[in-house]
Amino acid sequence: MSYMKFNSKRIGRSGVSVGFTLVELLVVIGIIALLISILLPSLSAARKQAIGVKSLSNLRQVGLAVEMYRNASASRYPRHSSPSTAVPRTRWFDDIYPFIRSTDIFMSPALSGEELLLLTRPFAHTLNPTTGAVRPDTIYFGGYGYNYHYLGNSRTPGGTAPFFATNKEIRQTSRTVVVGDSHGSKDGTTNFTGEGTYVIDPPRQSLILGSRGSRRVSADPLQAGNYAYSGGNDGDANHRSTPAERNNGKIALVFADGHTELLKLRELDDSDGDGLVDNGLWNGRADSSKR
Repeated sequence: MSYMKFNSKRIGRSGVSVGFTLVELLVVIGIIALLISILLPSLSAARKQAIGVKSLSNLRQVGLAVEMYRNASASRYPRHSSPSTAVPRTRWFDDIYPFIRSTDIFMSPALSGEELLLLTRPFAHTLNPTTGAVRPDTIYFGGYGYNYHYLGNSRTPGGTAPFFATNKEIRQTSRTVVVGDSHGSKDGTTNFTGEGTYVIDPPRQSLILGSRGSRRVSADPLQAGNYAYSGGNDGDANHRSTPAERNNGKIALVFADGHTELLKLRELDDSDGDGLVDNGLWNGRADSSKR
């Protein structure tokens, strides 16, 4: 039996083998370049979609940890942080960490390199327990903020007690955001400061529900000094700890019933779709008229 041998060379009329011509090579290269240009956007879109799926998976587990914390804490939601004088200082993700035992889920996979430097905070159990100093093995959290106005504000201005929401306050669990992508707050202009990166603020500060603002210094939540956001007044977008649309232009969120969603900021801030910002998806009542 005889076998035919093939190679990349062509046989000309004279019987002499010849290679590809320059024109043929340019055509092949052009086709390859065209295919790459067609495929790259698809690959980029697929990568971004995969990051969004991963972020929602993280938040689903975060939501589960919050629920396990509540089951062990008389149905109370965790506080947003311990006092700034605490050593080491803990935050809400430190409180729920024992119920999930994973630090990976608390780091958003959608963070850019710059955000990793600006938005991350250390896990308290990986700091020096005596001084609170960073150690070589310190692990960081980043990218997700807590709806502390309506779930767990631990500030105690004027000697008032910290606010912890229970089932009494959070009546519409499927319509109450718990944790979502956060940019942190700005400095009064367009620059993010790295402050408030572990919380997210509603578009309007709370008045009759929740903790009634984040820095309440008297009975009147709108009095000067009663800031909804660090350094800003009610409705001040330049001081708000803003939910971040970093997942394909949407915010990754987990709600109090455990389900996750990707929403635009305008959808999160306008629950009834009337074009005006409201706290309907924040306040535990799914009521756009309540603050």
